[in-house]
Amino acid sequence: MKITRISVYQARLPYVGGTYVWGRNQPLTVALSTVVTIETDAGLTGCGESCPIGSTYLAAYGEGIPAAVSLMAPALIGEDPRELHRVERLMDQALKGHPYAKSAIDAACWEILGKAVGLPVCVLLGGRLTDGAPMYRVVPQKGLEETAAELNAYRQAGYRQFQIKVGGDWVRDIDNILQAASLLQPGENAYADANTGWTVNEAVKVVHAVRDTGIMIEQPCMTYEECLHVRARTDLPMKLDECVTDMRAAQRIVTDRAAEVVCLKISNLGGLTKARRVRDYLMENGLSVVSEDTWGGEITTAAVSHFAASTPSELLYNTTDLHNYVVGTTGLPGPHTENGNLYASTEPGLGVELDYETLGEPVVVFGG
Repeated sequence: MKITRISVYQARLPYVGGTYVWGRNQPLTVALSTVVTIETDAGLTGCGESCPIGSTYLAAYGEGIPAAVSLMAPALIGEDPRELHRVERLMDQALKGHPYAKSAIDAACWEILGKAVGLPVCVLLGGRLTDGAPMYRVVPQKGLEETAAELNAYRQAGYRQFQIKVGGDWVRDIDNILQAASLLQPGENAYADANTGWTVNEAVKVVHAVRDTGIMIEQPCMTYEECLHVRARTDLPMKLDECVTDMRAAQRIVTDRAAEVVCLKISNLGGLTKARRVRDYLMENGLSVVSEDTWGGEITTAAVSHFAASTPSELLYNTTDLHNYVVGTTGLPGPHTENGNLYASTEPGLGVELDYETLGEPVVVFGG
């Protein structure tokens, strides 16, 4: 089996809530998502999606992905997409860095492998170890009564984990964390996600002020070293996210015991192939992981769902249904969610097909 054509599509996905505010990052209203399809001489096609948002992941909001694919495509045309590690090495040799651009190609190759052998991607990743991955919901930054009402609605829908968006005004962040903590019920947990937004000084002040809540702190500062500084000055549990970009970062986290939970964004790591390697290493060292990605539609969420399903439930902290955060579609059908859980498809591959009607014509095509 050989790759004959690589096509790149792009779609703008508005945030379903209008404006997504996350720390000191630029508020998000519309994200540019890139979908890559790989066609083969065996008649099998695979698709993958990458949707970096904000300066934390890609300043150009995904506009550079077609150019990145143009550098890798010549090395991939004629290769067997089922040879995942070979494809991985060819991409890394053709283009240094830029993991978000490689992630969609990698997912498309995993899907072709799944279709070729008649198995879902989660089985190929190690097996369906979690049948229904627990999802989280963001705590609204509203008045006490409105916030309590929304949390109750989430509970009725099956959610037991909540994310508190912070990282802007650190004084206001303290109030938001304390309010959210006061509304939690037994068996629920929450974490305050600063998305790299605090300075070291601000983060230390926050963790001291909210110490009694027991709330987990997620990625308080920009760099790993800054987060480690904060870690040394609090007994609150820590979750790391944006600074987790490769195996070297994972090894530092294990060596330094820098976190209890590690968020693995598939496109931030360069695709499912690299993400699985990092995940398995972290789990072998007793750390829990989150199956996630930066943003995206149905194709991204499908990859996230399979990654979550192939993670042992006792070490899977949570996941999320990114396709329900946006207006518009990239693929059909969307991954199934029920009672606060995300389910991976049982169909061969990712279980989602490209929504050609929505995406329209490709922006660029490589190959015959």
